[in-house]
Amino acid sequence: MANAANVLTQGDPRRRLKDKLARLSVIGGGLVVLFALLLIFFYLAYVVFPLFKSPDVTIDTRLDIPLSGAPAQLGIDENNQFGFRYSDTGELVVFSLNEKPETLLQQQLVFSPTSFFAASTAAGKVAYGLNNGEVSLHRLRFLAHYQNGTRQFTPDIQPLQTVDLSEGEAPVSSVSFSMEGDHLLVAGIVANELIISVQEQGQETRRAVFPVLSGSTVLAAHDGRKVYVLSGSKLKVYSVLRRDIMLRETVNIEAVTNQKPRSMTALAGGHSLLIRLENGQIGQWFDVVKANARSLTLARSFDTPPGIMAAELHRNVFANLSEVGTLTLWHAPSETDDRFSFSDLAKGVEAFSFSPRADRLIAEQGNTLTLLDVDNPHPDVSIRSLWSQIWYEGYSEPDYVWQSTSGDESFEGKLSAVPIVFGTIKVAAFSLLFAVPLAVGGAIYTAYFMPSGLRKVVKPTIEIMEALPTVILGFLAGLWLAPIVETHLPAVLLIFFALPIAFLVTAFAWAELPRSVRKHLPSGGHLFVLIPIILLLGYAAFAVGPYIEMHYLGGDSRVFVTDVLGVNFDQRNAIVVGLAMGFAVVPTIFTIAEDAIFSVPSHLTNGSLALGATHWQTLTRVVLLTASPGIFSAVMMGLGRAVGETMIVLMATGNTPLMEWNPFEGLRTLSANIAVEMPESEVGSSHYRVLFLTAFILFSFTFLFNTIAEFVRQRLREKYRAL
Repeated sequence: MANAANVLTQGDPRRRLKDKLARLSVIGGGLVVLFALLLIFFYLAYVVFPLFKSPDVTIDTRLDIPLSGAPAQLGIDENNQFGFRYSDTGELVVFSLNEKPETLLQQQLVFSPTSFFAASTAAGKVAYGLNNGEVSLHRLRFLAHYQNGTRQFTPDIQPLQTVDLSEGEAPVSSVSFSMEGDHLLVAGIVANELIISVQEQGQETRRAVFPVLSGSTVLAAHDGRKVYVLSGSKLKVYSVLRRDIMLRETVNIEAVTNQKPRSMTALAGGHSLLIRLENGQIGQWFDVVKANARSLTLARSFDTPPGIMAAELHRNVFANLSEVGTLTLWHAPSETDDRFSFSDLAKGVEAFSFSPRADRLIAEQGNTLTLLDVDNPHPDVSIRSLWSQIWYEGYSEPDYVWQSTSGDESFEGKLSAVPIVFGTIKVAAFSLLFAVPLAVGGAIYTAYFMPSGLRKVVKPTIEIMEALPTVILGFLAGLWLAPIVETHLPAVLLIFFALPIAFLVTAFAWAELPRSVRKHLPSGGHLFVLIPIILLLGYAAFAVGPYIEMHYLGGDSRVFVTDVLGVNFDQRNAIVVGLAMGFAVVPTIFTIAEDAIFSVPSHLTNGSLALGATHWQTLTRVVLLTASPGIFSAVMMGLGRAVGETMIVLMATGNTPLMEWNPFEGLRTLSANIAVEMPESEVGSSHYRVLFLTAFILFSFTFLFNTIAEFVRQRLREKYRAL
């Protein structure tokens, strides 16, 4: 026939031209689609790639500035234009990082200080402990003004206030403070006593004195709610309550680590402590709830050589500069590290700190200040943080967590992709669990058993359902279906189990009817029996549900699920989204599967029946096997639809990224997560790029499912081609 067609077309140039144009159009369209997919793939990869780029640290410049005394703090202002240095002799030096002359301000703040504390490495508030038991607080600011059309900054140092801790009895050997608005907490070690003073609006409201060992150091939490004292091998934690100050607990650091502690500093946000041990190792400690009480717990340890340490201001990143010039950047939660070697910084580094933007490091070595450029934009994202359990601050154990935003300024994003990938798989599983039996079963019946006249009505009706906007389904599921499932849970669950049993009983009863009776019934008459049964069964379930709830579930099914079974129950849960998504997926699976079954050649069916096979045997051994490639493709198309659906999941679930198979809890999918958070993400941030990564994962899922579906379909077609 192909040769005959070629002969017929040889004499018609216009037809040959049309065929050629049609063929080229199809090929060109396919290439355009393939090119578009490749563009999407590479653009997603282009946005995601910087997440996994290794950080870089390079020496920028060196400044030679005459300095006196040992450094108490070394820092850089927020605009990376000035540096400042507080000395142990009470002197402040402010110097330019980019212009000559370097020194802009040199001022003696206090005389004969005995201790020093800075609230952060950024220019801000500092405190000196004095010989007479007083604590002197100062604030450094850089005031902006315009000169000749350019923005200039002028350093300004002002004394804030003086707090008397011991009334001249002894010097303050260690001092720390926390200042938020009108709330001031000052803690100091005087002789062998810890003195904590709390002031509100300039007036002291609380004062407490506790005995401590000689040589102890004190550190106040950023929020002013806790005070830590490192005394020998033990760390004492004091709680600052509204009306009282009390010792909360004492932790024996040496008993936990087998090493004596040497120093402590707060990590960004002040929720964690970094404690360096005598062997150089650094441990991260934070509060964990144990037995309904908070307890300071060692979360992780970092193997670092002895050296000097600096922590970033806004992220859980710290750097360690060893005595041999090895600089190590650590991201505390994910425990990832990057090492750099600087032989020029091998010895004699006395002070070391980050700039507020974390894009520079400054180190003091004698009278030489070394500036290092730091390129580390996404330390909080790594393979481990995306796909492994991480022990975050405030959590009782390592877990997969997606929490990208918070009301707390000290918050650092938790960007694990596992919960949202799990939610995508969960919603696809629940929706297919509902849709596949219904759609495939309906396709089999419609294509093989249903009378042709009725099929012409039923098939288009189901196909029209696919045109229903998913936002309508999500709206109905969230505002109408979810409350029904919550208030009539026993009835809903009863319908799930009762309907299949009712169908089997009805089918058995129909088969047992005498042939003479069935002959008088119209073709497809069993449908007019099943529909009333379904309606009556639904009515009976909702009528019996309250009785079951009252006598067997304690009168409240939701309370029974949460209190007796110990299972969380959310109104918008996986059952609701499974039902709503199932209705969205059913038309897709039904249409493709029904066409595949109906397209099975009639001579195969007639031949099987002629050889004595029953209709059921013909269906299971001939029709379904021949149509299996199409049925499998239909299921995979439904799976792809469920994986990529957005609006139903967005409106019918609580959008909670949980790792639970519990059908009564919510979930969050890849597509819904992108839709919810992309408008709020900062362009170029870690959050923004991780959202693109989830889009890349979703794209890969779809590509993988389609590839597997095509591969299996081809194998099934080759296997059953002989039929």
